[in-house]
Order: sequence, then structure tokens, then C-alpha cells
Amino acid sequence: MESLETQHEETVSAVGLDDVRRVARERFGISRLHREQEQAIAALLSGRDTLLIMPTGGGKSLCYQLPSLFLDRPTVVVSPLLALLEDQFGKLQQLGIPSVRLDSTVGAADRREALARVAKGGGLLVLTTPETLAGNELGRLLEIVPPALVAVDEAHCISEWGHDFRPAYLALGQRLQQLEAGRILGLTATATPHVRDDIVRYLALRDPEVIVASPHRHNLVFEVRRARGDEKLRQLAKLARRLPRPGIVYCSTTKAVEDVWLGLRLIKIPCARYHGKMTDKDRTTHQGRFMRKGKRIVMVATSAFGLGIDKPDIRYIVHYQAPASLERYVQEAGRAGRDGQSARCILLFDESDLEIQEHLLSLSRLSPSLLGQFGRALAAWAGEERAPNIEELALSAGISQRAASSLVTTLVDAGICERVADGRVRPTVPLEDLVQRVEGLRSRFEVLRREDQRRLRAIVEYADDQLCRSIAIRRYFGDEDPRPCGRCDLCRQHGVAEPVRGTRRRAKRRERRPGVSPPPPQPRTAERSDGSAEGRGGEADRRRRRRRRRRGTAADRPAGAPSRLASEPAFTLPPLDAAADDLAAELGAPALPPPDAEWTPAADGAPGPTAARRRRRRRPPGSRLARGRTGGEASAPAPPAGDEPV
Repeated sequence: MESLETQHEETVSAVGLDDVRRVARERFGISRLHREQEQAIAALLSGRDTLLIMPTGGGKSLCYQLPSLFLDRPTVVVSPLLALLEDQFGKLQQLGIPSVRLDSTVGAADRREALARVAKGGGLLVLTTPETLAGNELGRLLEIVPPALVAVDEAHCISEWGHDFRPAYLALGQRLQQLEAGRILGLTATATPHVRDDIVRYLALRDPEVIVASPHRHNLVFEVRRARGDEKLRQLAKLARRLPRPGIVYCSTTKAVEDVWLGLRLIKIPCARYHGKMTDKDRTTHQGRFMRKGKRIVMVATSAFGLGIDKPDIRYIVHYQAPASLERYVQEAGRAGRDGQSARCILLFDESDLEIQEHLLSLSRLSPSLLGQFGRALAAWAGEERAPNIEELALSAGISQRAASSLVTTLVDAGICERVADGRVRPTVPLEDLVQRVEGLRSRFEVLRREDQRRLRAIVEYADDQLCRSIAIRRYFGDEDPRPCGRCDLCRQHGVAEPVRGTRRRAKRRERRPGVSPPPPQPRTAERSDGSAEGRGGEADRRRRRRRRRRGTAADRPAGAPSRLASEPAFTLPPLDAAADDLAAELGAPALPPPDAEWTPAADGAPGPTAARRRRRRRPPGSRLARGRTGGEASAPAPPAGDEPV
């Protein structure tokens, strides 16, 4: 076994980043990897455990998909998101990447086939859930065929300091120690320093390479608008008509989803909806409409929508109600602009929305006191060496059967007890450890409740910030970079310019396109036709002059027309058409100010003054339209009405 392991490590160590880049181009069609991706892949191929924190849409999945093609043993990917597993499995099949999927939704025949494929060993991606990995079926098989790499997605779920603590991840950490995996990769989009420490400790990462990317992507434009009551719906109506589609509007409740969806339909905005109270057929239909390529509609949904959804051209994310945490807000906002183009992330903030989140959190979190009562009751039954059912446990703990059923599910996920025949419950740990394990879980939920309140306060602090939205987000996640983004609403308000992101951005965008070779390097100086030297900016100057000629100079602009200021943002919204404004008035939206008559485009497709001016400028002086009908001389101007020719 040691010789095989040594041979495997020698084979992997011979792989360089050039080989990784070549495979990324040939198999995935990706011409350029991010710096954080290359760092993570290099650390994994060198045999080191790695923790990667990268924002949503940054390409975390490539950090285990690419190494799996160089490893001669299975790569196990653990994720709690079934939609993400299904979406990734379909894409891997299309790319021809060896992969199998094992979770509760896979049928018996496909499950047997997948397990047989895992038993053969070799390079393979195994997509599964924490519950499936903790089970005996897959777990025992992987003990025989140890995985070369285990990638844990949504790794923040293992920490009670995280915004989405899941007890199943506690059992996951213990299972990974039993599997003796060659290397472990922890992945998450958002993690504070405290959560990072918990991930390293509970996953037992050995001297890990910790790679933290900035939580703010430069192409996202963040904005906060304060609105209360009906004013919020009027603001959303204006945004929906002005902003380019497709877009997503997130709401906290299903009632808000229905209200917003109906409101957008009244003003003729093409939209779909998605929430938990819809039937599976309706959800699939509406999601299919939104995901269709080239379909430009608005999706109104709860936070359940978007997990595992990869639509790169989403142009805006509007949070109609405040989310429960800044972590969730950044994750949901990160679903916009995955194609690298500019996208808007707008929060319609009303502090009363936080009461909705407090109510939802109280319903979703277990009561620590009830968990303590239930643990003591379970220990009493275990002391008598008897396996009670749910009804008996509820009676012993003095709680409802519904609460007892929920508590049993939590303890099963945490690996403290298990369900046996006839619906009975039996502890899986010794009696002396049972009370201690339950007490430890209870203290975690107490911390989680306190953290919920802290996260709600963080949303208020983000909305009240007066410096820069990007700085506020980075500061929350432990990034002390003081540079403003220059694009958010606060930077525009203070006149902060966007920082220059390199002098050859256009060439870099060209290099990122698959199959497009970079342009040849240009010399620093070149000779003009008159023999004079031209600097590096000569071509750019010529382009600017051509654009000025096409647009016309200031002398050609009609009198009274406003000139474009240098500080005007590049994403100036187009004017609204009158028909859309009339539809919005039905919802009580205020009327728009009358537009400037000289700059209003003509109706019915008639050319405006700019188009007419261009036509006159492009007309050659000797054209037939400038000549008289009878001869080659230009016709004289017509006399004024009412005057007799002399």
C-alpha cells in the first residue's frame, strides 16, 4: 500500500500548472484561470489540504474538477445542495468527465451502477451529500478504496458561527478522519475569520493552505435605497422598467413573492415566480422559462431559488426585503454578472423587514432548552436499555410530538442517535457520552441564536454605511483593504473615481475568450506617413477622434442640449416610455417630469435630430438631392409664403 501511495504522489507531483491550463482549455474551454484557482490547484496537486474562500460565481468547482483528471483514485465532492449536484452532474456528463452521483434522489438501479463504478477505483468524481457519505453503503466502500481528494462544499455549515449551521456536517468531520483521504479541500463563498478557524478544526485540515479571495467582485455595482410601505413597490416598478433584463427579485416570504409578481405583470414586465408553496410542476415551468437561453425575464423568488443555478447573464439582483445576514446577501448578489459584465445589486431597505427575519429565524432554529430536555429524556431511556418511539420520547421530555420529531432528526444528523425498526430511536454513542454530546449541540444552537442577532445588526450597519459598500463588505469578512470601489452608490455620491484595473484590460478580455489567440504585441513607437514618430497612445487617439466625428462636436449639438459630463456614470438609465409610465400609474407610481422636447426621440420610428444631422453630414456635396431637377446647378431656395417673386 505504501509503494502504491508513493507512486501516486510521484505521478501527481510531476503535474505542473502548464498541464492544468492545457486541460482547462481542452476539456472545459477555459483559456485563463484566476490566481486563487491556480493557487488552490497547485496546493492540492502537491498533497496539501486547502481551504478556499471565493465569492459566488468565482469558479470554485474547477478547483476539484481539474485535479480529479490527474488523480488515479476517486475524488469525492460533498455538498448539501441537491440542485447543485444535479446541475454539476449534467454538465460533467456533457463534457465527458468521469463522474457519478449518489444521493437520496437517485434510483436503485442507478445507485447500484454508481457504487459498482466507485468500487473499480481509478480517476472519478463522486458527487454526494453529507448524509449519504455518513451512511454505511458508500462509507464502507470508500474505506476499501480511499479517495485521493475530498472536497467539502459549503464548508461554513460545520460552524455554529456560520449563517447556515447544519448538524450533519459534524458527523462529516468524523467520517473524513475514518476515510484517510489523501487531501481535503474546504470550499465556501463567505466565511469570517472565526468560521475559517472552525472549518480547519472540525475538518481536521493538516497544515492547510488558506486562500481567501476578496468577497466583492469588481463588476458588481452595489446600492441601497430606503423605502417603506407602498413606496417600495413603486421603486421596484421603476427599476424593473429601467434596468436591462434578465434579473432576480428576492423576497423573504411567499406572500411578498405573489404580490410583487402580480405587480410586475400589471406593468407588463415579463416575469416568473418561485417559492416553496408552488407545486413541483409550476416551479419547474417557471424556472425553465427563466433559464432558457436568450430569455430576458425577471424571476421573483424566495431565497430557495438560485442554489445550483448557473445563468451567466443576470444583469441585476434586487432584494425587495432585507436578508437575514450579510453572508446570504453577498451569496445571492453574487449570482449576477457571472459573465464578467457589469451588474447591479440593489437592496430596498426597510428596517421593519428585520422583524420578518427574526420571526423566520425563530421558526427555523431549535430551542436550546427543548434540546436539553429531550437529551435528558433520551439518556433516561438509554439507561434502562430501552429504545423509545417518538410519542414516548415526547411524553418523557414534556414537549409536542412535532418538536420531538424535529429534535430526533437533528440528533440523527449529528450522529448522536439513529432510527431503528418500528420508528424507535436508539443512541449511537455510549451512555456516558450521550448527555455530553447533546449538551455540546445545545450550546452550539445557543451561539447560533446570538449570532443571528449579530448578523441582523450587520445588515443595518451595511445599509447605514457612509463610506463605500465594497469596503463595508470586505471589512465584515476580515479584509482590511481600504480602497473604495468607485462604482457603488456612495462612491458616486462622493465623486470617487473607479480605480484603474490595468492598462490592457481589453487585451485581457480577449485572452479569456476560448479559442481566441491574443493579439501580437505592438511596438512602443511607430512612424507615421510623414516620418514623425507616434507614441503608444496614437491608435487610441485615432479611435477617440473617429468616435468624436461620429457623435458630432459641441457645435453640432442643438441649443440647450445638455452636454455629457466626464463624471456621469457609464450606466446612465434610458428614459421611460410614456406607455409604461401610464401602466405604472395604475399602481400609484408618481408621474415622470416632462422630457426635453429637443432631445425626445420622435415617435413611430421617425429619425430624431441626431439621425437627421448625420444624414445631412454624410450627404456628399454633389449628390442628386442637392441639385435642381433641370440642370446641374443647385436649386434656389423657395421664396417665403405670401411673397411674390421679383
